[in-house]
Amino acid sequence: MALLLLAIGSAPAQQAYKLKDDAPTGSHLRRDAAAGFLPFEKTYAQLTEAEKARLRAHYERMGPNDEPPYPKYGLKRLFRTVGQMQGRTHLEGKFDAGVIVGPDGKAIEVRIYESATPEMTQLLSNLLVVEQYKPALCQGQPCTQEFPFRVALKYER
Repeated sequence: MALLLLAIGSAPAQQAYKLKDDAPTGSHLRRDAAAGFLPFEKTYAQLTEAEKARLRAHYERMGPNDEPPYPKYGLKRLFRTVGQMQGRTHLEGKFDAGVIVGPDGKAIEVRIYESATPEMTQLLSNLLVVEQYKPALCQGQPCTQEFPFRVALKYER
């Protein structure tokens, strides 16, 4: 089983949302696969104003008509894929990256700030580059901006 911790910025006092893993064969108990400060199943448009404000607070200058980039289908699909990769490879450790998302919602590059292993860098950066994103809005217009992606991976049997 993979345990993923999402932390876009540091958010220790914020509400934690859980993404449940599939129940193992022979069990009805679903374990937490990931925890984060935003709901995994929501797209950016589905986030409440409070949730959007929580995300926007992690950006230095974000005006009233500005929006950050965000995974087009929400965080769930992205984190399920990370969990599947991590379950197969047993990767552990921290990964901190910034995905530069263009005005068309496509990743331009992935900047790696911290990674536990070269394998982790390769797998997660490839995943982030193929993900589709809602582009950032700068004064109401699509623009290029960074989407922060930070996880701590721990393998549990």
